[in-house]
Amino acid sequence: MADNAHRVLVVGGGPAGLSCAYELVRAGLRPLVLERTQAVGDVWRNHYDGLRLNTGRWFSGLPGGRFPWAAGRWPSRDDLALVLASLPARGGFEVLTGCDVESVGYLQAQSMWQVRCRDGREWRAPALVVATGTSCVPSIPQWPGAQRFAGQIVHAAHFGNARAYAGKHVVVVGSGNSSCEIASRLVPHAASVTLSVRRAPHFLPKSLFGVPLAALGTLIRRLPPRASDAVLSWLSRRWVGDLSAYGLPPPAQGVSGLGSVTPTLFMPVIDDLKQRRIKVVGPLLELNEQGAVAHTGIDRTERCTLRMDVIVAGTGYTTGLEALIQYPEALTADGKPTVDDDGQSSVARGLFFIGYRNPLSGQLREIGLQAPGVARAVKGYLDATQLAPCTGSAKVSL
Repeated sequence: MADNAHRVLVVGGGPAGLSCAYELVRAGLRPLVLERTQAVGDVWRNHYDGLRLNTGRWFSGLPGGRFPWAAGRWPSRDDLALVLASLPARGGFEVLTGCDVESVGYLQAQSMWQVRCRDGREWRAPALVVATGTSCVPSIPQWPGAQRFAGQIVHAAHFGNARAYAGKHVVVVGSGNSSCEIASRLVPHAASVTLSVRRAPHFLPKSLFGVPLAALGTLIRRLPPRASDAVLSWLSRRWVGDLSAYGLPPPAQGVSGLGSVTPTLFMPVIDDLKQRRIKVVGPLLELNEQGAVAHTGIDRTERCTLRMDVIVAGTGYTTGLEALIQYPEALTADGKPTVDDDGQSSVARGLFFIGYRNPLSGQLREIGLQAPGVARAVKGYLDATQLAPCTGSAKVSL
């Protein structure tokens, strides 16, 4: 094949893409992985300081990349980055870094998927694995008046170190794991810390009697939604208690109704809330030069004025797949891939996805379980197909 033609391409060099590439080699293929960061592992190395996995060492290993004992019970951001950086050499596959993929399209005449990088480089392959993940594009709300706000707005993905915000009044928006951990890490340094939330989170302990919650998650996911919600609600009441007095009433919706949103497992924030080191308010309504107008609580009955220097938006991410995949039928109306159990697109031949599931048992564990099956499906597809044209309407010539 020409230099830019391969049998299989993998877009995304994070845990999902590297795990799949490792298994593809074991299946007898030679994948090329395209990664937008400058070094393998940067996708995790660039997270905020102090970050540790919530799923524990035993439930976070990847194919070909187990954590050493030195990583401890809860591996750090840097521990995972080292594991990721070791996978290409261990697996015997190539990762091309600094390749920010901007589009993926299907070449009907050649029966090939074409991947284009923002710098103009292109690659082609009959099989393509998309592994850019659920945390690809940081999402920041478009608050009214944001252009007038004289302070700093930073997404949690770019938060860095809490010491950089010493002496500042900080509002952290969101109630997930990143938001709550960042808020707690700010407490010793910031002049004040306020948590702005739209809905009360499901707080659950990171471990029970020394066993990571992820282990329980492997069992709970087998239960009917109402049963799993009842178990998790009891655990929250038993180990966390009622936080209504601190601005966080019991959640109105069960965990099963949250989709891919996971419970909040960072327990130190509970003590900060009870000691009033973190104040809770409702959603931000609009920004002004010195701060914001917000609801005083989740009930949204009254309003208050906040003075702040920094807003940290722990408001999640989007997959970015709508802009990336130039084949609309491959995605649902809300931008999720339509796939079979083996990760293969239900409508686009030769297109596979991995890393878009996030169960209570942990996303890394899920990736490790999914990768061998996706690799086998890719191998089976390449061995069996005559590369017939896709049947969808998106016949893209890039």
